[in-house]
Amino acid sequence: MQEVTIRPSRGLDEITQVRHVRYLVLRKPLELPYEETLFAGDDNPDTLHIVAYCNSQPVGCLTLMPPEHTQAQETWVQLRGMAVLSELQGQGIGTQLLAFVAKLASKHHWKLWCKARESAVAFYSASGWKVVGDRFDIPKIGPHFRMEWNDEVNL
Repeated sequence: MQEVTIRPSRGLDEITQVRHVRYLVLRKPLELPYEETLFAGDDNPDTLHIVAYCNSQPVGCLTLMPPEHTQAQETWVQLRGMAVLSELQGQGIGTQLLAFVAKLASKHHWKLWCKARESAVAFYSASGWKVVGDRFDIPKIGPHFRMEWNDEVNL
């Protein structure tokens, strides 16, 4: 397993590192511009960006959007833009990022959800995430599934 340092930041504090990894992994392969690496809500001071560093270089990232409250008084937090540099995928970095987020979710009693690319469903499933609903398409990006993680289910 590749050893990394995981560091959270809020709002735009370390967005350059996040955007760099997002671009290389999520946008460049689809021939989408760098400008599309800034997501709506990234600048919100309650948005939490998590970056994995190896030898001081950003190698992975994900973003947790501010909590959403549902009718049932459950607190749902969306995970977005998860990415690990392609040459380091399969070395445990993504798993470490999800474990970091799972600890945060358990501490704050959050239920997590994401829109997982079809190609990433097996990865999330291996960390206890469950597919909820049917496959859907995100224009310019491709097929996705809604997935959820709930600490009450995954303890």
